[in-house]
Amino acid sequence: MSARPAFARSVPHPGQPDPVRIVTLEGEAMRLEFTLEAGLSLRDAMSIPLAKAGLDGGTVRFENLRIAPLHFLMPALAVDDQHAAFYSDPHAMEEGAVIEYACATYGRKDGEPFVHCHAVWRGRDGQRQGGHLMMDKTIVAEAAPARAWGVHDATMATRYDPETNFTLFHPTRLNEATSAPSGKRVVLARIRPDEDLTMAVEQACRSHGIADAIVRGSVGSIIGADFEDGRVLEDRATEILIRSGEVEDGRARLEIGLINPEGKVCEGVLARGRNPVLICFELVVEEQ
Repeated sequence: MSARPAFARSVPHPGQPDPVRIVTLEGEAMRLEFTLEAGLSLRDAMSIPLAKAGLDGGTVRFENLRIAPLHFLMPALAVDDQHAAFYSDPHAMEEGAVIEYACATYGRKDGEPFVHCHAVWRGRDGQRQGGHLMMDKTIVAEAAPARAWGVHDATMATRYDPETNFTLFHPTRLNEATSAPSGKRVVLARIRPDEDLTMAVEQACRSHGIADAIVRGSVGSIIGADFEDGRVLEDRATEILIRSGEVEDGRARLEIGLINPEGKVCEGVLARGRNPVLICFELVVEEQ
């Protein structure tokens, strides 16, 4: 019997690879605890308090949030050769959804606040599902706490990326005259395709002389998954969010939630060196 061929861990993209595979910048760490107010879209429930606090770019986490309605997309295979993967048609859940946990990148698009969020939730029937939230259409049903980490005078700004043919977040200075951080730092990073996620987190920290950090966010996509416990998920298009992550003495450990094209959820610790990014990964780490 012939051996089963190894699952392909590389996906071609329509454009030429950018030579800079990991883009980073640092700023003085900002933290904020705030309330997601009922009746607002998730976009506004995040962006209004963050803008008021002067946090220009970073990540937001929240749990146990009741939503009505919930609008979302799931990862999908591309239907042509213009993208390596794409999104499903929009889906909606009018009531009864509770988001178990979510992570969002907070930045700007055309100068206005913009949020990219992946989440895992349960519907009224108790079924667990996940996906990419449509932030302007998804409404907070009951107020709930949230936490943010980020920086002032820098953001994650959208920019067209010719390599992937998507408009993606990119770490961007808002004021080049910003003074050097005097305390703990937050690093904003964007990781390009085919970079192993765990090792890229390590490299992002290393490039700023950081040996110990907590991964506060964020979200992106990888090509299936190889988990530390030996499980292998063979899906080309999968979206992920980091549930918890840390870097100790320069070595990273990432526990993720993963969503496949059917919206099914898989969780675990990623195997180091075997999980390349699919489209991009938006990373926020806080120095310890």
